[in-house]
Amino acid sequence: MLSKKAVIKARAILALMLLCGAVTFSLPFARASETENEIIEFDDYIFVSSEKKSDYAKFFDYTAIEIPPLQIPPLSEEYISRLADFHYLTQNIFLTDPRTIFLETDINTDEFLAKDFRIDTAVEGPQLLIFHAHSREMYEDSDHNDPFTGILGVGRALAETLETQYGISVLHHTERFDVIDGIPNREGAYERLAPAISQILADNPSIQVVIDLHRDGVGAHVQPMVSEINGQRAAQIMLVNGLSRRFRNGEIIPVTYLPNPYQRENLAFSFNLQLAANQLYPGFARRIYLLEFRYSLHMHPNSILLEVGAQNNTFQEALNAVPPIADILASVVIK
Repeated sequence: MLSKKAVIKARAILALMLLCGAVTFSLPFARASETENEIIEFDDYIFVSSEKKSDYAKFFDYTAIEIPPLQIPPLSEEYISRLADFHYLTQNIFLTDPRTIFLETDINTDEFLAKDFRIDTAVEGPQLLIFHAHSREMYEDSDHNDPFTGILGVGRALAETLETQYGISVLHHTERFDVIDGIPNREGAYERLAPAISQILADNPSIQVVIDLHRDGVGAHVQPMVSEINGQRAAQIMLVNGLSRRFRNGEIIPVTYLPNPYQRENLAFSFNLQLAANQLYPGFARRIYLLEFRYSLHMHPNSILLEVGAQNNTFQEALNAVPPIADILASVVIK
């Protein structure tokens, strides 16, 4: 029989284990690393190679949402003056990760609003590129044997919508940068994609907008983030920008080994898309998330990293987000 002292000690150890478990499960899916793959999402999805063609039509009902006319009223002078307030921006437009720092010099509202992002839809060749740094990102009810019921399927739906609804010629690149020899491997995906995407851009100078399309990863305690659009549940979206700087112990440390010559242009593009989203579909877009690296945004000035829903959204909710996304994009690049 255990002594009273031993019983007390065992109970203390058990209580400590339970506490650690509770803390662990309350943490977000993302963790920090010291590579460019800073946000590493934990999930249970393992891609199983399959030769069958994707059959995601049973999920695919993105045309069910009626697209309203693209009529965005001009911003009021009062709102523009509010946007010039850096504190207002940090509380309402941007969300800064604690591992970096957002500076007032990063943004000039008048400069950003004056930028013209209109594309030439008459030029021959693809005008917009969609690719996926992390092709394995899936949804709550995805068919794990079929990657096109995950973020790849959302990319295909967005490409089709932009082409059929707005006449934008889209190249949807489906190379799997997070799979090596059939084995999932997220580490180094951004490094692997850079030569391939740079070559596509070099071969297709007609491309004027670049989208790295993702699905977010959130903590198990976070409820699915959705907006109701025309009576349907649509997964919320989030734009992500890299600032190429760290903030540690009150010190700003430039990430010089990951330069981005287009950082200001990237930020201006995201800023205008965010304002369009807030006007057309209030509450649909979460705040622009600012992180410390550059991710895939350094190869073109009009590049965005866009998160569509999270792992706890359904695939249909992600597809329901496609028409509003296309509408927001079109409102900025087609005027």
